[in-house]
Formats: sequence, C-alpha cells, structure tokens
Amino acid sequence: MSVMNFFEHQAIARRNTRLLVVLFGVAVISLLLLTGLLVAAFTGGMSAMDEEAAGGGEFLFHWDIIVAVMGMTLSAISLAVVFKWYQLKGGGKVVAESLGGRRLSPDSNDATERKVLNVVEEMAISANMPVPPVYLMEQEQGINAFAAGYSPRDAVIGVTRGCVENLTRDQLQGVIAHEMAHILNGDMRMNIRIIAILNGILFISHAGYLLLRSGMYSRRNEKNPLPFIGIGLLIIGAIGVLFGNIIKAAVSRQREYLADASAVQFTRNPEGIGGALEQIGALTADKGQGSKVESKNADEASHLFFGQAVSKAVSLFATHPPLAKRIKRVRPDWDGKFRSNPKEQLAEELESNAKLTEKERMAQRMAVLGSATGVLGAGGGMAATLPEGMITGEYSQGGQVLTEGIVAAAVIDEAMRTEVRQQAGAKALVFAMALSADSSVRSEQLSIIANDHNKELQQRSENDFQKISELPLEQRLPLIELSVPALKSLEKQEAYQVLATLDKLVAADKQVSLYEWCLVQMLQRYVRAEFEPNKRVGKVGIRKQSDAEFTLSVLAWYGHETDGEAEAAFAAGAQVLAKNLQPYRQQPFNFAELSDCLDRIDQWSVQEKEQIVKAWLVCAKNDGEINLVERKLLTTLSACIGEPLPPESEPQ
Repeated sequence: MSVMNFFEHQAIARRNTRLLVVLFGVAVISLLLLTGLLVAAFTGGMSAMDEEAAGGGEFLFHWDIIVAVMGMTLSAISLAVVFKWYQLKGGGKVVAESLGGRRLSPDSNDATERKVLNVVEEMAISANMPVPPVYLMEQEQGINAFAAGYSPRDAVIGVTRGCVENLTRDQLQGVIAHEMAHILNGDMRMNIRIIAILNGILFISHAGYLLLRSGMYSRRNEKNPLPFIGIGLLIIGAIGVLFGNIIKAAVSRQREYLADASAVQFTRNPEGIGGALEQIGALTADKGQGSKVESKNADEASHLFFGQAVSKAVSLFATHPPLAKRIKRVRPDWDGKFRSNPKEQLAEELESNAKLTEKERMAQRMAVLGSATGVLGAGGGMAATLPEGMITGEYSQGGQVLTEGIVAAAVIDEAMRTEVRQQAGAKALVFAMALSADSSVRSEQLSIIANDHNKELQQRSENDFQKISELPLEQRLPLIELSVPALKSLEKQEAYQVLATLDKLVAADKQVSLYEWCLVQMLQRYVRAEFEPNKRVGKVGIRKQSDAEFTLSVLAWYGHETDGEAEAAFAAGAQVLAKNLQPYRQQPFNFAELSDCLDRIDQWSVQEKEQIVKAWLVCAKNDGEINLVERKLLTTLSACIGEPLPPESEPQ
C-alpha cells in the first residue's frame, strides 16, 4: 500500500484554513456596510420625497446615518454572538447534550458501551492526554461522531449508536483518532466560535422579520419605511447566512482533511479510518442513512461531526469532503467500492472483545502499532511479548512514540483498571497516589481522608497504596489519565472536596515533589474544567519573557544531569522563541511560582502557546531523548495551559 505523506496534508490544510477564517471577518464587514447603505438609501429616499413635495427633490446619502446604523448592527450582531457563546459556556458537555447525547458511565459493563469506552481510553493515552467523557447518541442510527469543548480539559467525545454498532473495532479506532485529532489540533474552540458567529449573522434576518411584521401591523401609512427595510434586512441576512454557511463548510472541509491525516498518524492504520468512511458509503447505499444525524440541532453543529450530518444538495454547502476523496487520501489503492461489514463479523467481534481482559486488549493494540511501525513485526499478535525496552519507553518510529502510556497501560493490573473507572475507586486511587512512603506521614494522611470523607474510603485508599507502591512511575501515570472521567462524573461539591483533600495530602509532609505537583495540577485543571470550562485561572499579567524563562528553566534543570546540559537545553528552547532569555538557576524551584507562570501563559494567544510548547519540546529533546520525568512534566505543563502535547517528534 502506498505510504501517505500526512505531514504534507496537515501543512496544506492549516494554510487553507487560515485563509478561510479571515473570510468570516470580511463577510461580517460586508453585512455591516450593506445594512448601513440600505437604511441610508431609505432615509435619503424619504427625505427626497419630502423635499419634492416642498418643491425640492434632491436625493442625499447621509453618511452619519450609515456609520450609526453600522455601529448599531455591529452591536446587535455582537450581542447575538455573546448570547450564543453564553449558552455554550458549559463546554463540550452542553453541546453533546443539545445533540441528544447520553453520558456513559466510565465503569459501564454493557458490551456496546464498553467497546467505545475502551477505544476512547486507549486513544487518549496514546495521545498523551487524560481520557475525555463519552456521550452516546442513542437514537442516531447513522455512522457519526464529534468532539466538542473549548480545550482538551473540558473536551468530550460523542458517538452515534450507528457508529458503534456498524463499525469494527479498528474502524472505530480510526473514527475516535479522528476526533482526538480535532482536540489536539485546536479545532473545538474554533467550531464553537463558528456556531456563535453564524447566530450573530442570522440575527440580521430575525431583525428584518420583526421590522416587516411591525410595519405590517402598524397604522397604515404610505410613507412607513419599516416593511421595506424589513424586507431588505431579510435579504441581506439571507445572503449573510448563505455565505456564512459556505465559509463554515469550507473551513470544516479543510479541518476534516487535517483530522483524517492526523488519525492515520495516531493509529498508523489507514485501513481503520478508511474502512469507517467506506461503511458510511455502504450504509448510504443500503438504507440511505449514511452519516445523517436526526437531532434538531444538527444543522448548527454540522461542522463538528465526523461525516456529513445534514444532507446538502449542493456540494458548496457540504461541511465534509466527498467520501471517495477522503478515502482515496488515506487509502490510495482503494478500488472505489463501498462494502459493508458482515453483521455476523460485527456480532462475533463484539462478543469476543467482551471476553478479553484489559491486558489482552492492550496487547492487541500494541500488535497493531508494532506491526505498523516495524517494532514488533508481523508476528506480534495478541500474545506478543513486550520487550523490556518497550516497557521503559525507548521505542519510537516515524515520529510516533510508543510511549510509557500505551505500553504501561498493557501491564496495568486488571482490578486496578476496573477500580479507577468507578467514582469511589477513582477517589481512592488518586488519594493513594499522594500517600507518603513514610509511615508516620502516611498515618496523618489517612486520618485526613477519614475526616474529610469516611473510614471506608480511607481503607480503600490504603489498600490501593499497597498495590501501587511497588509500581514504577511509568505504570502509575496512565492511572491518573484514566481516573479523570470518573472524577468528572461526581457532583460539583463532591469533586471539589476530593481536590481539597488531595491538596491536604500533598501538604502533609511540608514539601512538594515534582510527582506530587504534576498529580495535583493535572487533576485540578481537568476536573475543575468540568464545572468551569471557560474560566480563566489566576491574575492577568504581562510577564511573558520571565514566564518563558522560568518554565524553560524548570524543564531544563529537571530533565538533565549537569548544569552544562541544562544550560544547552535552555538555550535550544529559547532559540525557538527567538528571544534573549536568561535561565533561572535557583534550586529547588518554587512550584507555586511555576503554577502562577502557567496561569498567565494560559491567557496567551493560541499562536504564542504553540510557540512555547515547541520551545518546551526542543528543550527536552536537546540531549536526544525525552526521559520519563521530562515526559510527565511536558504533559502537565501542556495540560495546565489547555494545549495538547504533540507526538514527541521534531516540531513539524
């Protein structure tokens, strides 16, 4: 099979998307000008009629009226945009619920639900991010999925029942990898902005309709301009919505190509996403369902979905590229035929996967990755032995690292994995991770758990501590990421109580280690985002240079053995930012100050965040590798600023 140059596709898609986003601004400015000219024309015409009756009759454009009307229109559009933005402030879960999604319990034992939950878990770990909550659109029989939210911290994955039931596990992995790519590529916030902007543009039509109705029911007056202005605004609004939808569709099509390319990058299996797209075509030919979504809100959110959610007669308005083009990009040798998966095969696979242990399931995943990258070879299979080097995260191929996340997840104890999916189990395991090896300190910490919660949770935490105390760090880290969905499913007060208790446990020994800081920061940011997804943390401050210096210094000195190596790594990172930065050399570093730095960086622009993440990566990789400490620190730093950590490769 031909090898896909996905980096080239990503670069092209990003460039085209930037151009298309600018067109939204042009469309809004054009609408403002047209509205101003419309009102000025009617005003000038009415003035001319009055003057003609008085013996004059000169038609004049009143530029002050044009400017005033443009200002009022901009204010009205802005209010409509802000109103819609306010409606969506709850983040990804609000979007998912508006589309009819039902949140799946992380510990569900239903075979169909478990299938999608397992795939989301392993793809999130592979992507170096905590597991997002999953919503199932029960009544939707089409094959579709979406990712929604403002950042990876509040992101959710939504899937239709048709998607889960009609796809094989490999194909479902391709779809979920595609949606993970939308999270990692920063598409979600832009998608919510598009919904809000289109609502603002639509407001012009609504205003025209109100003026038309008001004019029709007002006292008859042949000089009453309201009906005519209303008709004009309806036309202008319709034009605005028309071009807005065209731009939305064009932006979405480019992002779909990018996400398809990224999905291949994550899974190293073009047959997965290619097969999923083929199934949409087969379902369309068979039942006409394809990727159609029946929800009443599908139209405004159509650009969020994996496939074309709303039927469009004209390709200009299609939010997704044609299926054939998408398949050809990832499977150049595809013969153009849509073949549906045999029902017997799907039923057999579902039953078979339900019987697999988690370790066997992860071994299957390793076999797929290993075969694709040449690490394990074609003879891997479910019972493949994981080499020692793979356990320690030394293997990487083609820019995609087989990280400690996906590898260590394969050797996590079955009972522990089940534990972390439950609310009480997740709480106990998180507390266990913060318990001290010093018995006297641990005794004090266990008392804190009992006082803040109950004796049962105290005992459960102590039991979990005995289980994880022998685990190497690389096997503990995935458990943090796996615990997020269960913790997010808690009521707000209970979730915040867990975070408060965690702070007390870490402070019990009067010192904070790097491991403890990473644990607290990751959970604090991700769990709070469930209840306050768009809230800025910390004070606004302009300290960009010093914040860049401090974060790079922490990464450089924690990730390298000698001062010389740390200084070289810092200089490499500073070069990415093209600034004359000076390192901080105080030891130990103040973690409270690091948290404050990240709070301020969280308020930088997207472009600035992208640059600092690149600088962190270059700093960590300066000695030719990313060790375990650097990997966890990178993941935490990125999580704190709401940015995904790219695959540990040279910045592309």
